[in-house]
Amino acid sequence: MKQLQRLTEYLLVAGLAGMALMVFGNVVLRYAFASGITFSEEVSRFLFVWITFIGAVLVFAQGGHIAMSTPLSRLPSWAHRSLILMSSLLMLACCALMVWGGWHQTVVNIRNFAPVSGVPRGAIYAVAVFTGLCIGAMLLRNVTRLIQGAPLDSFEHRAETE
Repeated sequence: MKQLQRLTEYLLVAGLAGMALMVFGNVVLRYAFASGITFSEEVSRFLFVWITFIGAVLVFAQGGHIAMSTPLSRLPSWAHRSLILMSSLLMLACCALMVWGGWHQTVVNIRNFAPVSGVPRGAIYAVAVFTGLCIGAMLLRNVTRLIQGAPLDSFEHRAETE
């Protein structure tokens, strides 16, 4: 799990660095030479979408998304566990919708190419499939652990405890 998290961090750094270099290069070219590289404009937009979705996967893995842990901690253990289970199942359903919709959009747009870079537009929608599968797998792991009786404190503030 740690190796996958590290790989994701490296992908984010590489994507952000590539996007920053392309945008900075375009700014310099526009300011100094009144020209630009249209390829970099298009590809940097695509990278931004991928970075956003991959970042959501990483933040979910670290437990960094917004949570209402104070009201939950005041509930009895059975109610706390039930609410975590219910919210996990609802999020799992959202992930399934994300994978389903992302897959259909990828298939529809795989032969639709971006005008400048020639990148298939389906590659942009494929990130929804990737994100839904990754977060869904983590949710399934959490649901399994919850059903097996894992302690409740292991589901909260993972980023601070690891």
